[in-house]
Amino acid sequence: MSATKVESEFAMPSGTAPRVDQSPSIASGTVKLASSQAVRRGFRVAFLLVAARTLGPRNFGQYAVIFSAIELLAMLSGAGFMELLTREVARSPESRCGLWLDLTGLRFVYLAIMISLTLAVLRGVGYYRPELVLGGLFALTLFPRAVIESTQGVLRALHRFGSFLILEIIQGIVLFGLGIALLFAGKGLSGVLWTELTAAGCGASAALWMLPPRSRAAGESPKPWRETIRRTFAFNFFPVLVNLYDRFDVILLSKLVGEGVAGIYAIPYRAFGAFQIFPYGIMTSSLAGLSAKDWDQSQRERFHRLLGWLFALSVFVVLFVTFFADSAVQLFLGPAYHDSALAMKILAWAVVPMFLNNGMNTLLLARNRELVFLRVASVCLVANLTANLLLIPRFSFVAAAGVTIFTELLLFAQNVFLIRPLLRTWPWPRAWVRTSVAFGVVFGAASLIRSRTSVPGLGLSLTTVGFFGFLLLYMDVLPARRIRVMFERALG
Repeated sequence: MSATKVESEFAMPSGTAPRVDQSPSIASGTVKLASSQAVRRGFRVAFLLVAARTLGPRNFGQYAVIFSAIELLAMLSGAGFMELLTREVARSPESRCGLWLDLTGLRFVYLAIMISLTLAVLRGVGYYRPELVLGGLFALTLFPRAVIESTQGVLRALHRFGSFLILEIIQGIVLFGLGIALLFAGKGLSGVLWTELTAAGCGASAALWMLPPRSRAAGESPKPWRETIRRTFAFNFFPVLVNLYDRFDVILLSKLVGEGVAGIYAIPYRAFGAFQIFPYGIMTSSLAGLSAKDWDQSQRERFHRLLGWLFALSVFVVLFVTFFADSAVQLFLGPAYHDSALAMKILAWAVVPMFLNNGMNTLLLARNRELVFLRVASVCLVANLTANLLLIPRFSFVAAAGVTIFTELLLFAQNVFLIRPLLRTWPWPRAWVRTSVAFGVVFGAASLIRSRTSVPGLGLSLTTVGFFGFLLLYMDVLPARRIRVMFERALG
């Protein structure tokens, strides 16, 4: 049987009407979820900027490598369970407590096993005790993180987006406040890791307080672990496959070129990830609705419109980064990170397929096609690692950034053919031709003016980005009325 036809065993029985509260608008959810990611990534980026300047490229590169390794453990332990919880609780809200307990408990077991094995392997290949202590300390953050992510999955399904935002604010304040205090006190890398652990612990405490309810529903019993493992294995492996090719470039740069280069590349790469707040807010607020409703022509049209928004926002990001990267790096990082601007400009072009992939992956998840993620992510992983191993030794971080674009395009090509049967047409973003023409004209004209005149760089950049944003609204690609209503509902 084709993987695209395999239905999730958590799916509702045929003929059963899914149950989910649809009263909150998607517009309101988009704003609140995007705001939560903006808060999370904003505090994270601010913390990383201070850490980068305080630690220097070499020590910061070591932190970036540890962070990447811990992220792989987080993905393999079940980071995808958050998406699963959102989908299943949206269909059956009364199951939220049982699912939360089952999946969080299973993730704890995975973490205990994987962390122990990882530290043993690192010790066996010659890593020293101080490095193992730092790695083990950072690994402990994964347990409270599991609690936070499981709770966030439930909160998203129940449309409690305000609570979701509060969790991110709590973690962000602790991370930035305590981190700055410890760095300025001279605690160095160990202070950074203690900050990570404290922020995660505070977030988990708040998550447990927000979780509704705190006991299983009457008559609900835990499912056998073997059954839970069998049902969830796709959500263990497809996130780690994606994050392997997302994280290995930093590790390969460290080993093949040097930790200093890894530190220079890590900052723009984290900024690249921060741009995902836009597709995250739009598509995550739509996940529960796409999962719960029948798939009809109106839903297909709505999905094309969502892709149109994602495409318009992605090319806006490309324009913004191209004209502001040099100034931003000079202002926030200083001369030692000069090459980070070039890496950021290259990575910006990967945002276009990345945004569209986020939209298409959300639709596949909503329609119980998660097993195809294993296949497409495996193809991307092999292609990404092969290209990085061949090109990084010769072209350094420029190769890593270019391979990121190639990998996103490869994923996009696969997603197009997977989505086409669901849409019964090619998944073109709505108004993509108008958006592309406007972008090409504005980008070309601004680049020409900057190269041939003495117009102040900041003034030209602001004018270019502002004018393109006005064009998107004027052409109704990003309708001004809907944006206004969206913010009014979110704040009302």
